[in-house]
Amino acid sequence: MSAGDPRERLGAVAGRAPSGPGVYRWLDESGRVLYVGKAANLRARVRTYLGARGDGRPLVHLLMRRAADLDVIATSTAAEALLLENTLIKQHRPPYNLRLKDDKSYLLVRVDRQHEFPRLRLVRKVKRDGALYLGPFASAKGVRRTLRFLRTIYPLRTCTDRELAERRKPCLYHQIGRCAAPCVGLVTPEAYGALLSGALAVLRGRDDGVLDGLVTAMESASAAREYERAAILRDRHQALESALARQETVSPDGKDRDVVAVVAAGGVAMLGVVYVRDGHVVATRALPQRTSLDRGDLLHAFLSQFYLRGKVIPAEILLEEEPPDLAGLEAVLTRARGGPVRVRVPTRGAGRELLTMAHTNAKVALGEHSARARLGQEALERLADLLGLAAAPARIEGFDLSHLRGTDPVAGMSVLVGGTTEPGSYRHFAIREAPGGDDYAGMAEVIGRRFRAGLALGPAPQLLLIDGGRGQLEAAARALAASGAPAVPLVGLAKARVQAGVRSEERIILLERAEPLVLAEDDPALRILVKARDEAHRFAGRYQRKRRAATFGEGALDGIPGVGPARRKRLLATFGSVAALRAAPFEDLAAVPGIGERLARLLRERLAAGG
Repeated sequence: MSAGDPRERLGAVAGRAPSGPGVYRWLDESGRVLYVGKAANLRARVRTYLGARGDGRPLVHLLMRRAADLDVIATSTAAEALLLENTLIKQHRPPYNLRLKDDKSYLLVRVDRQHEFPRLRLVRKVKRDGALYLGPFASAKGVRRTLRFLRTIYPLRTCTDRELAERRKPCLYHQIGRCAAPCVGLVTPEAYGALLSGALAVLRGRDDGVLDGLVTAMESASAAREYERAAILRDRHQALESALARQETVSPDGKDRDVVAVVAAGGVAMLGVVYVRDGHVVATRALPQRTSLDRGDLLHAFLSQFYLRGKVIPAEILLEEEPPDLAGLEAVLTRARGGPVRVRVPTRGAGRELLTMAHTNAKVALGEHSARARLGQEALERLADLLGLAAAPARIEGFDLSHLRGTDPVAGMSVLVGGTTEPGSYRHFAIREAPGGDDYAGMAEVIGRRFRAGLALGPAPQLLLIDGGRGQLEAAARALAASGAPAVPLVGLAKARVQAGVRSEERIILLERAEPLVLAEDDPALRILVKARDEAHRFAGRYQRKRRAATFGEGALDGIPGVGPARRKRLLATFGSVAALRAAPFEDLAAVPGIGERLARLLRERLAAGG
């Protein structure tokens, strides 16, 4: 960086900036990116930061106190600038930009419209692949139950494309009336398309004659004295009628739209989102963000980040106020959606009522968030008192090991900030050096690697939580000291056990105490530690299953007593893959010819143990 007054140097760089669209980055003295922004006119935009009157926003005032350098990147269009801005924010994670935290993805139903016999697949992200995506669905359990129910009315396939192509005879699902068997030509593409259209209509909340068809079938069964079938059809009619009745129409035009409102207080902004599909409210979200951006900039950042992360982009988005560069936002969203997207601010009618709903939801969610934050801070302060810490630990990292009888050892790191989980900061480790099954050596390896990595794995914690007893805790302490990192308080948490029908308490292990510290099960300080431990355990277990799944394919059935080549072939022919076999209901597994309940139970146990 050249010598001289920093403001003069920044002014010179700003004066050389092009007057067209592009992206600018403010940097501090070390070259760290502080803020990324985009503008239709780069020169005019960056000059507002340096003018005598300044930008006026409190965030900009704080930013400019640290800014020591500026660079700009010209783009061909404002839309390209918006996309580049989003990419650079992900890459640099600047402290003065909104970094949208969205740790929950609702389920979507994906339909490949290019396939002759499409299936309904549950996914969590949208790919720009030309497929049809329905949703989001707020309840994973509910949408899975709905799909199972729909298969009793519309017997669509659930098998993979490979199984569809290779199968030579109908599967078990066809035998029980849950698949039309397109694999062997028992249904034409046209008839299958009619089944698909009916299923999609129900998922969209439309009747489309389904209820009348069930009534007709029920009456025919009754006339033929097929009373058991008539009773089944009656139950299906009642279930479907109830499901459709619960979907209240809020938009008479039947359009798909998202409605976004913002409520802010105490440095936290709560974004309330209401999803409307086919005129019905299908889900609501509340996304807390710690930010001091004003409402307009917050909405702009939200729209540009949220919808480019694999979300369904509706034809219309309703806001309480117009964000900056509305035309650029609409252009980017239109390109991503593959169809026109309109962002507007309704002032009356159904749109305004939907905004009121979103605002109310956001306000309630912000109140609940604030209450949880207060309780979390109180729990952290109690934990600090119990452990003799100088202050409440703002960041806690939990570590747990996972292995299967000593094989494929891995570890998981959970992170709690302010007593709240921060899944985006979780990390996993494959144990490289410690022998499998040696928990002491494994914990030492992981702790050493975490602290040698430094800021690459996140800022230093104020407390380390180790899953295990004194042995694991002492190993972690030695590794921390050997890493050369500053000292961090450590605590161990030994799991409760059941012996002779008596359940022991969770035991808090401290290096300086000979006896463990035992707290009441509902003690808020203990709950904080349990949360960190359980999250690390869950994350480590998931990583191990993922690693094993990469190498644990069809060979998973080898060595299981009673499963020879013939049964193995029959199981794979029925379910298509080991992954599908694992996920299959127990009843379906037991119903495979030659399996039965005893062998199905053994299969379940062995496959669960294997990942």
